[in-house]
Amino acid sequence: MRGDFHMHTTHSDGSLSVEEILEELQKQKIKYFSVTDHDCIAGTIEAVALAPKYGLVGIYGLELSTINNNESIHILGYFSEKENILKIEKFLKHMQEIREKRAKEIQSRLKEYFNIEIDLGKLDPKVTITRYNIASLIIEAGYPYEREEIFENFIGDNCPAYIPSTKISSEEGIKVIKDAGGIAILAHPILYKKNKVEEFLEYGIDGIEVFYPNATDKQIIDNLALCKRHNLLVTAGSDFHRFDDYKHGDIGSVSLKKPYLTNFLERLNK
Repeated sequence: MRGDFHMHTTHSDGSLSVEEILEELQKQKIKYFSVTDHDCIAGTIEAVALAPKYGLVGIYGLELSTINNNESIHILGYFSEKENILKIEKFLKHMQEIREKRAKEIQSRLKEYFNIEIDLGKLDPKVTITRYNIASLIIEAGYPYEREEIFENFIGDNCPAYIPSTKISSEEGIKVIKDAGGIAILAHPILYKKNKVEEFLEYGIDGIEVFYPNATDKQIIDNLALCKRHNLLVTAGSDFHRFDDYKHGDIGSVSLKKPYLTNFLERLNK
């Protein structure tokens, strides 16, 4: 019995549709899962509805983009009921408007600093706009750059065309999730440079994503001990976007097992 609780679809910056995600989960024998698109819930609602067709158990989820100590922080939210995740639609609409404004600013900077022109009109208006989408537009426009190169030199953190994704604080993001009846989990803590997990305890974080692609044995042991000290939930996620992605894992590359899976499901369904 395994679970993968962090993955993205074409509703945000993933390469697979919801049904393709479900087919891959079935193939990898991952029974429990959550689609967690960036600031978007359309994909997760579709996934939970279709899950029984594939013999899977879906959990409503999303990944909120926040900021803390001038660093981009992602907060995963999980919900046992559809009516609960629907409570944050108005908030997500505001987030989408911020992302659209940000994309236009990045578009302008790409032209100004690198003479790279992209057409944002090629993106599906229903899809959450992320830097991955923008990188795809650069590649599709015929510029001779690999995705990794685009992030490292053009749109990654501190690059000339980089614009922070949001000004919403991590504290506010956690509150939005919990006020709607969800569980708030700190995504991939191993990636943060300016923040420590302890800083999020006062914000009411419920757990952390301990098992994550490229996490070292020491990082896993240390974070498991931290969870035990502070009675935090332990989760796992591949953060799947596309196969053989240099930054993220493939579906099932990491997974949550007992007893952590049992604890997570019990807490979710309280």
